[in-house]
Amino acid sequence: MLTTLVGMPVSELDTPALLVDIETMDRNIAHIAGTMREHGVQWRPHAKGHKCPAITHRQMAAGAIGVTVAKVSEAEVMAASGVMDILIANQVVGPIKTRRLAALIAATGANVIVCVDNPANVRELDDAAASFGVRPRVLVEVDSGMKRCGVAPGEPTVELARIVDDSPNLRFSGVMAWEGHTVSMADHETRREEIVKAIGKLTGAAEAVRAAGLPVDIVSCGGSGTYLHTAPQTGITEVQAGGATMGDGFYRALESPVEPALTLMATVTSRPAEDRIIIDAGRRAIDPSQKPPVARDVDGVQSIRFSAEHGILSLDRPAEWPRVGDRLELEVNYTDQAVHLHESLFAIRDGVIAAVWPVAGRGRMQ
Repeated sequence: MLTTLVGMPVSELDTPALLVDIETMDRNIAHIAGTMREHGVQWRPHAKGHKCPAITHRQMAAGAIGVTVAKVSEAEVMAASGVMDILIANQVVGPIKTRRLAALIAATGANVIVCVDNPANVRELDDAAASFGVRPRVLVEVDSGMKRCGVAPGEPTVELARIVDDSPNLRFSGVMAWEGHTVSMADHETRREEIVKAIGKLTGAAEAVRAAGLPVDIVSCGGSGTYLHTAPQTGITEVQAGGATMGDGFYRALESPVEPALTLMATVTSRPAEDRIIIDAGRRAIDPSQKPPVARDVDGVQSIRFSAEHGILSLDRPAEWPRVGDRLELEVNYTDQAVHLHESLFAIRDGVIAAVWPVAGRGRMQ
């Protein structure tokens, strides 16, 4: 049992292993929660990065009102852990998924919100809800510029909101968008301007729905790459930023003042050359495609490459350390593409294993 490791030094862990520095993570959580309080908006952090109810509960203890997930199966995991206020920031489509959603609400009493951008989907959600005697909350997803899901702001949003509101087994609750297209903009001022523009489309859509006589309780948006500019915008009620909890380098590059809290501990398994280090963590332990990890305390690293089971660190000069058998830690710079590969997160405090947190949402793709 992994729980028997609690109280042991981190050196007792086999590798590769994902380590969470509890104090660092809690500082990140406090920063994000404080930012939301400062601007008078609610925090509903997305769990897609950590997939771990234990972390969601820490976020809620700091002030989060609930959780955001991407799939019904992830909502099931959160409800099973006692998290009842859940936004599925995605479309739930087809009879299997819509009935599964309705069954979840009926079985647990979870207050689940789902997003729509299509009238046919509204009808099948309504039918499924009727079958189980429930009334899920529904948000209309608005395309604020990302060109992924969502209806256009203005009359298309109003029209779909009316359809939801007219559905006897659904509760129209507001609108949602994700301004993700702005994250890739390198220039800080351009990115800020485009975030403000995108949020303006969402809040404008909300006002159009209100003008049509429908109440809009929720205006939800914002991620870890945008929350610093999203939270201050007038008309927003909640922000979904979650990834910054682990202080990913991806988000630090977007001005988020968080600290790296998640590392991948690996063992040096080979030193075939003085300028090359081989570790036992490959792509099955971390996916470097979004933003590669950074090796802590190793000087002169020119590059890190990965095959299935090996990491290869190339140095710019010969070095004796680390030797075969030594441990290294890699800062995980994009949590979403590492955590789901592991069964557990090892929560560390002062070099000691304080808790073992199951990655309960691992593999939950439906």
